[in-house]
Amino acid sequence: MQEKERIQEFREIMAPCIPHIFKEPVVDQLAEMGFFTAPASIHHHGQYDGALFDHSLEVTKALVDLTEKLGLKWERAESPLIVGMFHDLCKVDNYRHDMSDSGERWEYNNATLLPGHGEKSVILVQRLFRLTHEEMLCIRWHMGAFDDKANWNSYGRSVTEYPNVLFTHTADMIAARILGV
Repeated sequence: MQEKERIQEFREIMAPCIPHIFKEPVVDQLAEMGFFTAPASIHHHGQYDGALFDHSLEVTKALVDLTEKLGLKWERAESPLIVGMFHDLCKVDNYRHDMSDSGERWEYNNATLLPGHGEKSVILVQRLFRLTHEEMLCIRWHMGAFDDKANWNSYGRSVTEYPNVLFTHTADMIAARILGV
C-alpha cells in the first residue's frame, strides 16, 4: 500500500471522528509528521516503510472487534478508533532514513525532542486534539507489563479504573505478535 492509499484508508476508518473530534487538517499534519510512511520499528514488528500506519490500523481493527464482541463500554463511542490509531504516534520521529553506500534503510533517531513511548504519544495527540481521560490512559499504558517494572502499580491501577487499558494492550499484542505488523 502506498502513502495515498494509507491516507484514504485513514479517512475511511476515522470518518466517525471527522469533524466533531478532529478536523480534516489533522490528516495533513499526520502526513507531514511521517505517520503514513514511517516503520513501526526497525528491530521488531513492522520493519518497512508505512508500517506505523499499517500497525495502527490493525490495532484499531482489533480494538473495535474486541469492543463489539465483548460489549466494552467507552467514555465516547469513537474511543476505540482514536486509541487504536494513535497509540504509537510517538514513533513518527523515532527513525530516519540513512542514505549510506549500502542503500536506503531506516536507523534510530537519537535527536528526537521528546523521549518516551506512551507519554510521548499522549503529548503528540493532545497537540492535534483533546483526548478523554480514558483515551489518555489507554494510550499511555498500551505497552502493558512491557513498561518499566517501576510503573506496574500505576498500570494496574489504570486497568482497575479503566478496564479498556487492558484491552488496548491486548489489541496491540494481536497486531504486533499475532499478525506481525
